[in-house]
Amino acid sequence: MTFFGTQILSFQPERRERRFRAPLRHFDFYNDRAIYRDVRRKLEVTLDQSAMPMAWNATWNQWRHLLGAKIELQGTFVKTGKYRHRGSEWDLVEWETALPSRVHVRLPADIAKQIETARRSYHRFGEFSQAFKQIRTRIEREPLEREQLRSLCWDLGIPGDFDVAQINWRPDFNPFFCQQLSRRARQIYLFRGEYIFDLPGGIAVETPQLGHATYLFSKSSSMEAFLAVYIKSSKDDIRRNRGNIAEKLGFLGRTIHDSNPCSWLKNLESFLAEEARP
Repeated sequence: MTFFGTQILSFQPERRERRFRAPLRHFDFYNDRAIYRDVRRKLEVTLDQSAMPMAWNATWNQWRHLLGAKIELQGTFVKTGKYRHRGSEWDLVEWETALPSRVHVRLPADIAKQIETARRSYHRFGEFSQAFKQIRTRIEREPLEREQLRSLCWDLGIPGDFDVAQINWRPDFNPFFCQQLSRRARQIYLFRGEYIFDLPGGIAVETPQLGHATYLFSKSSSMEAFLAVYIKSSKDDIRRNRGNIAEKLGFLGRTIHDSNPCSWLKNLESFLAEEARP
């Protein structure tokens, strides 16, 4: 194209079709829109309530970390970029942004129930804040099994339908890791910021956060004996086998939480299958 003797190049941005699942806890909610940013994939999606038919508002940001629901997003993305000044240089940061008119959303069938559960949990954390403070103080000192926690909550007046796993849950925890272990566990203990799973083929200590790892141990004849030794050790002690602590606990190794949860799950299933062999 030529305009007054100057050549202007037409530019057609690169487009890509994408389909993936996005956790609602990673959305920023505003009264008129919701924005999802995926730092790892460098994606950004902006939705209004016609695209994602739910009646949200900005107060959802207070309790979104309690939402385990994921929605399915499908749309056309275009490459965008902006320059950021770092030190003495300007760096071009490229992202992909979804075209609002080309985004399709699929919600889980039980989304209304999951939203109400998260909202109710947030309300109860405020209503029974002193009771939860007592419980957290106790699990800083000693592991408490799930049924013990339910009984303790009941004694403190907390309704019985409360999910005790939320007591030491943190906003940056990923529920995927705990969900996979919970469905296999016979008993679950809460200790500090960890979950300890008594599995048919062994014991797993889980901090469900990217960058952390699942620590795997062989089956113990007594969970009480295992926990009595474990609470006096650190992860660094276990990795370095200080005082033969790794041998005492039956430490088998760890599987890292990387950006691909499926590789973590594959390692976990291999461990469980191997330990289940006579």
